[in-house]
Amino acid sequence: DGSIGGMFHSYQSLSEDEVREHDGHIYTHEIDPYILFVQCRLSKRKSVEEDQSTEKRIFEELAEEMMHRRDVAFFALEAANAKSCSGWFPKMSDGAIAVIRVKRGVDYSVTTLETSNTSDRSFWDQRQKRVIHNITTDWNDVKRRTPHGLFIPTEYTKQEDIVSNLTKFAVIHTTPTVMWFDKSRVAQLAFPKYRTIHAVLFIDMALGHERSKLPSSTNHVQNGWPENLAHSPETERLLLDQQRAIEMFYNAALQYRSHHKDDDVVFLIVPSSETRILTTFGVDLWTPLDEALFGGVEEKKSKSSEEGIDHSTTCRSESSPMMPIMVVTDASERIGKQARRYYLCSDDIFAPSDAMVEHGGAMKSFIDEVLDDTAVQFVRSEQRQVSTEHIAMKSNVTVVTGNTFQSLVMEREEEHTMLLMKQSTCGHCKRFSIFWNEFQTIIQALNWSSVINVCKIDVSKNDVPHPQIDALDLPSVYYFPAGSKETPIEMTPKYDKDSIDAQYQYDEGLSWVTSGYDVVEWMMKQGKLDLELLISLDANKANSIE
Repeated sequence: DGSIGGMFHSYQSLSEDEVREHDGHIYTHEIDPYILFVQCRLSKRKSVEEDQSTEKRIFEELAEEMMHRRDVAFFALEAANAKSCSGWFPKMSDGAIAVIRVKRGVDYSVTTLETSNTSDRSFWDQRQKRVIHNITTDWNDVKRRTPHGLFIPTEYTKQEDIVSNLTKFAVIHTTPTVMWFDKSRVAQLAFPKYRTIHAVLFIDMALGHERSKLPSSTNHVQNGWPENLAHSPETERLLLDQQRAIEMFYNAALQYRSHHKDDDVVFLIVPSSETRILTTFGVDLWTPLDEALFGGVEEKKSKSSEEGIDHSTTCRSESSPMMPIMVVTDASERIGKQARRYYLCSDDIFAPSDAMVEHGGAMKSFIDEVLDDTAVQFVRSEQRQVSTEHIAMKSNVTVVTGNTFQSLVMEREEEHTMLLMKQSTCGHCKRFSIFWNEFQTIIQALNWSSVINVCKIDVSKNDVPHPQIDALDLPSVYYFPAGSKETPIEMTPKYDKDSIDAQYQYDEGLSWVTSGYDVVEWMMKQGKLDLELLISLDANKANSIE
């Protein structure tokens, strides 16, 4: 069955004697469910227009589009009146759609293969082979009429809202429990704007994912395989770890989906060959390999030390492999902004856990902690070996990093903070930095430094751990008023919405700033500063000079 999840071999029907020859046990493993969409339709409608309602038309289009799915079915439930609809499923009305997940399981046994020539054996067939005997289906949810989800068209007033939300509803509920990433199909399904939470397992299948035989000891040089990477116990253990991780990940996904019916979490497996996806999720597999191969470790360490920058990445360890590694990203409250990231390293994946391995083990516990907001968020940060009391450069602008953002910005409740987000390779940022340094000079000249803290952060090397911050357009400036640091104010482009050049003016960003005085004026207009205090500070400085 092509829709079976997990790692199984072809279906074979075995007798009881053949089962006993294996290990004598029949095991059951839950797999992806059948998905049933049921739409209630009143059989007596008042007009032809009602019969051609938007929800009915979209429902039929979705059914036609998913004809190729062997695990998805669409049904129209004709009812005499609205009461009949709600009799089948609670809250059902004309045009409403219920989703039912029909549980399925696989009965299988395990056989151990023995081959005389161990060096010529395929990795996947070395130890154990799972043989499927039967696929079982649990129809109890259908009998109990317990929907997994409901779509109520009357909750939306506009037709376009019905179309977009019904399509979204169908995509979310028909997404396989776990998907294997590929650019042509899965990318569009996994990364639309409305899908904001992703649980991703990165695996390294470089030696076994094509099910090819590893080279024997007689042809190491011929095939280009180093002798230490041939069919050794260490290589075998690493590949088996990838397989174990995949099974645990699948079990964790099944458990999460069954207990969190209304949550949309995309579970994705990404092989190490997808370097662009690895980079997007902050997994650096190749740097340590390049350093080891080209011998640039000491040189880079020395340069990093001089610059005060730590180039190490999450889960970098010399004693354990980088993969498998699990990453959870959550942008549910940060649409269009930087998502929160959480990492579960290879050593922790196989660590003891309160959850059973059959339920996902440490992976299930990790997902629960992330979505319960009890896990520790990863924050990318430069490591500067200087005092955090007041990190300053020659311009006297305070330099903030990911690790010091809380102490230098958020925890200074009595100070007004102006934060410039920039990149060292951004030309517009370099131009704007001239005015930013001038702005800091003005603040110092007016004796306002005790009230206004002027800061900057390089977002190419640091994360900004704040839900209201958007680091997509650079340079960007955010004003954190004293006493209300949770609601920063963004310095936005100046443009006339009714102008024919509105888009052009908006795209110009902060080009309207031509001096530090423009920043001071903008700050004043926000109405958050105590002007009497600022005047008194300036007067005190003048008196002291006299």
